[in-house]
Amino acid sequence: MEKEEILSAYSDYLLDHQERPKSMHHFAKHLEVGEQDIYAHFASFEAMESGIMAHFVENARDLTIEQASNDEAFTDQRTQLVTFYLTLVEVLKANRSLVLLLLPKGKEQLQGWKNLKSSKTIFLDYVRNLNIKIEALSFIPSDKVKEKSVELAAWGQFVTILSFWLKDESPDFERTDIFIEKSLKLSFDISDSTILQSIVDLGKFVTQSETVK
Repeated sequence: MEKEEILSAYSDYLLDHQERPKSMHHFAKHLEVGEQDIYAHFASFEAMESGIMAHFVENARDLTIEQASNDEAFTDQRTQLVTFYLTLVEVLKANRSLVLLLLPKGKEQLQGWKNLKSSKTIFLDYVRNLNIKIEALSFIPSDKVKEKSVELAAWGQFVTILSFWLKDESPDFERTDIFIEKSLKLSFDISDSTILQSIVDLGKFVTQSETVK
């Protein structure tokens, strides 16, 4: 059985039963395959769940890269990152019920965020290839430390945007689209004189979002 087939079958199982299979034996029996066929690709249900989320991120990344290669005006990093996030939201929107099972709220959320382990690797590789420079970090002599600082900021932004979308109850998740635009504007204005206005603008939006709930 192929890796993609297992992930698809596991996704269907979660959606149909609203919980994990009782054991790998139980899941293998459900698929009418041997356990070894599953273990050839995944050692645990956690690995499958991480793989599902990674597939969504990978899909958004590939679609964004394809758009960038076909559009001559698609050159600056901010445009590419905004497009990546908007594309990711569309991918997740089509699978929201499944994502809510993989990244639950409440006490189980910490466990659920572990499902982003593979996604983090894919996303940060994408960010590295964008070669983003933050002039505010020019005082740091080490390029390696600068790179780690950019990655830390980028991953923090990824988690923040994903968290916002998970809580968003606006029609068609339109407030998430606005949040993406404002948060990316803030990120790329970080060394510009407009930073104060960007922070105020983002703060007002987040405050209004909390009030609407």
